[in-house]
Amino acid sequence: MRRAAALLVILPALTLAPWSASGYEPSGGVTFNVPNPWGSSAENTRIVRKVEEAFRHVRRTRRDPHPVILVTGYLFDRDVSANALINACRRGVSVRVIINRKVASRPLRKLVTALNADNVRDGDRDGIADNDPRAGRCNRALPAQHDGLRQRGEGIPLMTARQTRRSLRRPTGQQVTWGADGSYVLKCSGSCRGASDANMHSKIYAMSSSGSANNVVMVSSSNLNGGGAKLGWNDLVVMKGRPKTFDFLVQVHRLMTAQKRAGPDLLELTDGPYTTRIFPIVGGKDRDPLLQDLRKIRCSSDLGRTSLHIQQFWWNGHRGNYLWDKIRNLARDGCKVKIIIGAVDRGLGRRMRDARRAGLIEFWDSRIDTDMDGYVNTRTHMKAVAVRGTYGTNRRYHGVWTGTANWSNGSLTRGDENTLNVRSARLWRRYVRYFTTVRNHSTR
Repeated sequence: MRRAAALLVILPALTLAPWSASGYEPSGGVTFNVPNPWGSSAENTRIVRKVEEAFRHVRRTRRDPHPVILVTGYLFDRDVSANALINACRRGVSVRVIINRKVASRPLRKLVTALNADNVRDGDRDGIADNDPRAGRCNRALPAQHDGLRQRGEGIPLMTARQTRRSLRRPTGQQVTWGADGSYVLKCSGSCRGASDANMHSKIYAMSSSGSANNVVMVSSSNLNGGGAKLGWNDLVVMKGRPKTFDFLVQVHRLMTAQKRAGPDLLELTDGPYTTRIFPIVGGKDRDPLLQDLRKIRCSSDLGRTSLHIQQFWWNGHRGNYLWDKIRNLARDGCKVKIIIGAVDRGLGRRMRDARRAGLIEFWDSRIDTDMDGYVNTRTHMKAVAVRGTYGTNRRYHGVWTGTANWSNGSLTRGDENTLNVRSARLWRRYVRYFTTVRNHSTR
């Protein structure tokens, strides 16, 4: 009898640990990396190691008996990250991962094998599994049970690239398909909530608990991959004790897993000083939240001239141009505008250089060809604005707007993205100091 209830019998008895046996707690605030050729290996990997360490401290406790890790990422190829997530699954954590690329790196294949081995189908969506699982939870052996479950000496072998690609399509919004461990890795058909030919570009690492901290949410411009560590300047913002934000992201992740297409309403949550936004949205320029934010800026404030420190990886197209028009107008109105780019289309680049020659803005290019082979090795991968001055009715505003969205058409209306606005003078100071570091390794 292949029923969902039958899967539950293979769950082992897991001991509930005290609230925090190790005393570990992830630090809040922001973390930045230093890419090659300037950073050491430890400086390269500051962000990815911080995320992995948080994964390693998610476990079943009396306070969090059903822990959850949520991951969204454009790229994934770190073996250490894969091991951290697999081991979390084996501790009784539900690990739910959505990636973009149909890559077949060994770390990804290992992760898919571990988390998807017990996944099942539910073609008629009646909540009842259509087939027996091929292995136990987290790819462990299936114990001898009734109702058709088979006994195996071990889990399934490492999936091939073809098997991995097939498995990545199978998890759905129906929880029964995730198997007894409640874990899976999914590759959506294009963007999860947007266009079928667009990207899942979101980067969220959220945990119901990690060490002594509950409801931990990490938002980054960096993937869990080697390039994110070594080839780009990246940021990671950590929020702790934010149940509203965590629950919001649980719902968003479920919509992405179900590939529920975005509607006209922006998915947005304000939780204290944090405003989380989820894209895509249906609409254009007049519904662009970033343009609406920029329209709230005035260039005189109680702190002097309002300043904008902008680090933007990819800036192009219709959206890139109307955002640039607004920023240039702010500079003409007296705002202090400083920009570092990681990539920009030729027309926009020319307009920015013209504005610099006219004395309106300060402008740097972070692209560096360190080995002189004709290809860029390092550049800023961030999508961040640090604002100080007048924003709305606040004439003493300090804030940072960051996340995954490039300033291009697809990031608003086609692909999966997430952004985070934070009202914080401390965070603003950290981003401005980092801006100076990146600027010092860029060209005018």
